[in-house]
Amino acid sequence: MIHVFIAAVALLGAMMISPSASAHCDTTRGPVVTAARVALDAGDPNLVLHWVRSEDEADIRTAFQQTLQVRALGPAARALADRYFFETLVRIHRAGEGAPYTGLTDTEPEPFIAATDRALERGSPDELEQALVSEVRAGLADRFAAARSARDFRPGNVAAGRAFVSAYVVLTHWVDGVLTAAKGAGEHHAAVGGHDAAAPSLAHGTAAHAEEDGAAAGHGAKELRHLPWIVAGMLAIAAFVEGLFLLRRRHAAA
Repeated sequence: MIHVFIAAVALLGAMMISPSASAHCDTTRGPVVTAARVALDAGDPNLVLHWVRSEDEADIRTAFQQTLQVRALGPAARALADRYFFETLVRIHRAGEGAPYTGLTDTEPEPFIAATDRALERGSPDELEQALVSEVRAGLADRFAAARSARDFRPGNVAAGRAFVSAYVVLTHWVDGVLTAAKGAGEHHAAVGGHDAAAPSLAHGTAAHAEEDGAAAGHGAKELRHLPWIVAGMLAIAAFVEGLFLLRRRHAAA
């Protein structure tokens, strides 16, 4: 049973810290591709190199020059070459984050990314803070209410006790995840040995566009919404395996 519980916790931890496959850079409307378009039109790779690590700079410069050469062949070639460069840039950028690359989309950036960008442009975190506080307040209220209502079970009622433990685990893991994200422990750029200090972003005027705690916290908050189902599944698996062990022991004793 102990081994099963450890495996369940390990799997849960991996799900909590794994970066989301969908991000600000995976869309052609996001800041990475926007900066790439400006760089290609200006013929200057320095305008986009801040989105990759220094060790990946040579690869981006090579892809950039190849793209410029193909672009000169005509409109159709230009569109294909641009797409090639966007894909290459985003793939290498994602690798620098330690995240998988699943291709580009043409969707709008995720709401929390848009809110973060607006806050940076306006020079005030107020809107972003309100959004974060609202999400945390709602998430805490739901999980706390579930744990509090399940807490008053009759001693000896094993089923009710397990229901409380399940709700308690959901609450405590959620709180731990939120606090971890708030303290900046999920900063993927720093953890992966990563990016140099971010240069001014062309996608957002002269504002510096370094990857901040807000982005990491946003990803963490999105993943945490699934915690109740994840934890419930882990507990169910642990209980099932424990039952199998008990049956085997009874058969062995008989």
